Amino acid sequence: MAAEVARRPETPALPFHPQILEASRAPQTAKILRWAGLTYAPHMSEREREIDFFQRVAQVKRLLGESRLVALRHETLNLLPPRQEVSWEDVRRRRWPGGEPVGVTLEVPVWVPARAQRLQTYCGFEKKWQTVALTRPRPSGYVWFVRTMREVNNKADYRPEKIQFEVNSRFAPLAAVLLEYIFREGWYDPSRRVPLLSVRMGEDTYAVSAASGPVTAECLTFPDREGASLAATVAICNYSSLADIYHGQHAPGSNHRLGLGMDLNDSNYPGVVDGVPNPISRAIRQYNRNAMHKLDARQMPMWVYQAASWMGCRIPQSWTYYGYQTDWEHIDVGTK
Repeated sequence: MAAEVARRPETPALPFHPQILEASRAPQTAKILRWAGLTYAPHMSEREREIDFFQRVAQVKRLLGESRLVALRHETLNLLPPRQEVSWEDVRRRRWPGGEPVGVTLEVPVWVPARAQRLQTYCGFEKKWQTVALTRPRPSGYVWFVRTMREVNNKADYRPEKIQFEVNSRFAPLAAVLLEYIFREGWYDPSRRVPLLSVRMGEDTYAVSAASGPVTAECLTFPDREGASLAATVAICNYSSLADIYHGQHAPGSNHRLGLGMDLNDSNYPGVVDGVPNPISRAIRQYNRNAMHKLDARQMPMWVYQAASWMGCRIPQSWTYYGYQTDWEHIDVGTK
């Protein structure tokens, strides 16, 4: 009890620490996650929080026996038959030499706007997201939906919540440290609250249900596709269902199919120009992460990318996707 009080800031309750739902089937991963929990103590400064983050990352890497995160990719690929198309539906069912499953469901604390709506997600080895949206093959976590930009940017009215998603069990403790770090910054400093409404890590093709019916939502739109202009306006977008916003498919070579990629606030708002949170984009303004975050809090600020790079992840600023475009939502362990 004394240890818990020592980790408690001047707030009503100690926040929820990340955990996996399969603790009984993956006891080693669950044990590392317990070691990975960040410290919550009164009056921790930003620098003290950074040092605690560094120490937890170093400790988790020691427990995993990894120094370079790309090794997780190679170790996972070694579990698969050669020349077989990689599929998360296959990978997640495999086991590490010690017997633990490759695929686990991670639950982490997140900040969400007060009226955010929770949506179940589904995934499967399908070629079209519409198939997943209509048939709902397998539950795979959930995302949060917010209708208006005013709610997105009203950080004073956020509430602490949880989010679930599937991930490679070897990467789960490191993902947990990063995502709890993002949450904890908002715990100590409300101005640094980042609404993590969607976290995608392990799946082939995913979507929410198409059964929601027509929906109206707001997103930013800009006057150009490649420039630096921040002259955004709020667009009112109408869609046939929520599946039009929350869906996606990963390429066969993607780290997501190994449970080793991380898309933060991935969503689709057809009809707007480069205003989707963290889009695949070539616009110069996307490099101004702090300004983009101020316009739309769902956009990741620069300190989030910095923390991911400290951990050893490949971040969008370090690579291009195709045609000089950068995948601003995506963080992963790299490929070589």
